[in-house]
Amino acid sequence: MSAAAVDTRPAATHAPVPGTPRRAMLALARFEATRLLRHPLVILAALLFIGPWAAGQLTGTGDRHPVLQDADTSPQLVAMLLLGGAAMVAANLAVLRAHRHHADALLDVLVLPDPWRTGGFLLAVLPLGAVAAALAGLRIAVLAAAPAAAGRPSPWELLLYPAVVLLLGAAGVLLARLVRSVIFAPLALLGLAVASFGLLLPTTPGQSWLRWLLPVAAEPEPLRLPVDLMSRPAGRHLAYVCGLAVLAAVSALAASGARSRRLTAVAAAGLSVAVLAGSAQLLPHDAADKARTAAVERPAEFQTCRRLDTVTYCAFPDFTPWIGAWDTVVRGVLRRVPEDLARQPFAVRQRIAGERPWEAGGTTSSREERAALAESWRRADAAAGTPRAVVVGTSWGDGRSEISFAGSVAYEVVTHAGAAADGVVCGARAVLVGWLAGQSTVETTAGLREVDANSSGGVSFGDPRFGTPGMTVPDREMAVVRALLRRPGDQVAATVLASWAELSAATTPTERVGDLFGVAVPPPVPEHERMVCTA
Repeated sequence: MSAAAVDTRPAATHAPVPGTPRRAMLALARFEATRLLRHPLVILAALLFIGPWAAGQLTGTGDRHPVLQDADTSPQLVAMLLLGGAAMVAANLAVLRAHRHHADALLDVLVLPDPWRTGGFLLAVLPLGAVAAALAGLRIAVLAAAPAAAGRPSPWELLLYPAVVLLLGAAGVLLARLVRSVIFAPLALLGLAVASFGLLLPTTPGQSWLRWLLPVAAEPEPLRLPVDLMSRPAGRHLAYVCGLAVLAAVSALAASGARSRRLTAVAAAGLSVAVLAGSAQLLPHDAADKARTAAVERPAEFQTCRRLDTVTYCAFPDFTPWIGAWDTVVRGVLRRVPEDLARQPFAVRQRIAGERPWEAGGTTSSREERAALAESWRRADAAAGTPRAVVVGTSWGDGRSEISFAGSVAYEVVTHAGAAADGVVCGARAVLVGWLAGQSTVETTAGLREVDANSSGGVSFGDPRFGTPGMTVPDREMAVVRALLRRPGDQVAATVLASWAELSAATTPTERVGDLFGVAVPPPVPEHERMVCTA
């Protein structure tokens, strides 16, 4: 047998091929990105974020009158906790995978150094940001396609969704490089959730500016405003979050041992953007605040008016698609009143809420303050050429908004009191107003039942989001209204038209309604519990 030849030459030294770490980092990023997109947490978060809204759209129970400048902002907190939280935890688990499986030593024989490997994990988060952008874009696109969609979305608010996901994903990588434990990412997410919800409470000191230092600045109770009157610093906040994301990514690379002038320059740029944009978003918004004050006091200067038959509708340009829905409610009320009253012209004017009570330093307004506000509204309406103006707000499509508007229209038709009805309506007039409002549309009937079920003492037809005048019907009269709504509308309407003068009189008692319609009237409540009739 001949011995096999053995090569005794010294082994060649394999020097790293230029570009090999970069190609290896990109390969790692592609592999980890696929794993992140398939991670159960990410899939569950995406389903929880888009699922309830999609179900509402498919079943017809979703928002039929979306305000796009509100719709682009309202889900941001949920997106941060679901999509951003999934990105943070999944990225953290990915970086710690080798440590969790006791395979750290095997990484030392690979060609990819730690900083490049960290770069691969950071790049793997990018597709998650794309998913967040796609989900947010799909949602707002479907809402914008609705026939009654109002306003327009902000691109800066929409870009915040992927920015927050990238920030929290980079934070998950950074936590893994700082602490080799999988518990810290969920704890950090929990702390972020507690801080976010804590700053939603109006009693939290400094909540009005501290919330802008979080990734998402949620509103305690958003004011639905025309786009041109909004003062949210969306662009500056987006720049602030992007600066934080850059800092988190650079810190993760530095924690892995990366050192270079380029990295230092990027860190300085990210820090500068975060500090400057974070400070700029806290500056006062004098121009927007002055414009909003003017719109509250003199809305006619900002509005477009449209006349439909005998009713003039004045709305902010963003909300003109709702005029048809308002007119449907108005026609539903007018069809049950005498012809001469139905033909009398009046106006519907949209108004926006002013300061929130906690921002204005108070909680409620006195009757004198409400009366002064109502008088100022009447003067402004008279100056604008619409002396009989019924107020409608910037919310629509929910039971509270529609029944409040229907009640205001019914009260104006019955009493001709003008804008801003305030106080308690009693007797037959209260029953007439409640029935006219409740029967106007299917939605107002359902809205009245909902509001009545959640009220005590009486049903208020005012919009609580205004903190302004509102008309209330006591429970005793509401019991008669409920009984009439259970009867065929045409049957009740015949008696209403025949007895209009008596039913609309302020002195007609509730018992007389029982006699006219043959319904039981509850006994009067004790005098010390009785509401004072003031309207």
